[in-house]
Amino acid sequence: MTDTPRPTAGGFAVKVLVRVLLSAAVGAVLLLVWVRAHQAGMLDRVVNETTFGEFVMLVVIGLPVALVVSGLLAGPVLWLLGVRPVWPVVLTGPVLLALAHLVGLPGRLTGVGDRWTVLILLAGLSYGLAGLLTVPAMRRRRG
Repeated sequence: MTDTPRPTAGGFAVKVLVRVLLSAAVGAVLLLVWVRAHQAGMLDRVVNETTFGEFVMLVVIGLPVALVVSGLLAGPVLWLLGVRPVWPVVLTGPVLLALAHLVGLPGRLTGVGDRWTVLILLAGLSYGLAGLLTVPAMRRRRG
């Protein structure tokens, strides 16, 4: 008979905490990269040199492409950091960030800092919350 140690509640809590913190860090850094690209003027040329019709196409096509690129960047980084499974966090994080925008949370947090700081913090909170909310997927995978 092999004596394998059973996972303890404390060990699972630490895994969940690490999952949440790593997810939050990756979400915040991901948005920080997008903000830095915007501040460096890399995105200005695309936005400023478009007509209204092109801008609508940019929103309709460009935004989903940006989300896919973000997922393609966040997924491997989270996987390398040991977050398993990755896909629930990568899919849920942007949805939670969009919901935060929908309810006007960035406008309510203007006292925290400028708009970019608030957005980066919200991205971190969204991805961290996604890491927490998707713990059942993590538990199913282990079982």
